Amino acid sequence: MAVRMRQVRGVWHNELFWQAALILYVLFVYGHSMVPAELSSRESGAVLQIIAKIWDGLHLPGQMPTEHMVRKTAHFLEYMGMGILLCRNVQVMARQRRIPLRSVIAAAIWLPFVDETIQLFVRGRSGQISDVWLDLAGMWTGLGLMCLLGRARSHGNRRRLR
Repeated sequence: MAVRMRQVRGVWHNELFWQAALILYVLFVYGHSMVPAELSSRESGAVLQIIAKIWDGLHLPGQMPTEHMVRKTAHFLEYMGMGILLCRNVQVMARQRRIPLRSVIAAAIWLPFVDETIQLFVRGRSGQISDVWLDLAGMWTGLGLMCLLGRARSHGNRRRLR
């Protein structure tokens, strides 16, 4: 007879919630990769205009970011968010069963590759290996931040138990 860990109620510990959040987030990112180049460029341009207003309003020195910088930052941040969600899924699922590390690593690697592959089939877009590396950096940053947060939380819990 297996002993089950105490089940904690609430969204923060709800496996189905976090799986749905990750799936919807991946679909959002992949859906955005299916946007034709001219529309994607307009979106980046709109974000750049907002940044320009903020930049001018704050009287920041130096060169204002370019559309290229906006696009690359978006890549990194999208995948950092995905890394956070992937890590949270692993944390929640690990309460019930063992999660092989190779599965997490495989997901963290394959998700960006699939994203760039999708872009190969979209008008005006191209999959770029530099974007895969940027996506991987964002993914691993998100995973790393969650691991550090988890470690800090568990360290704090140990202190309270003493």
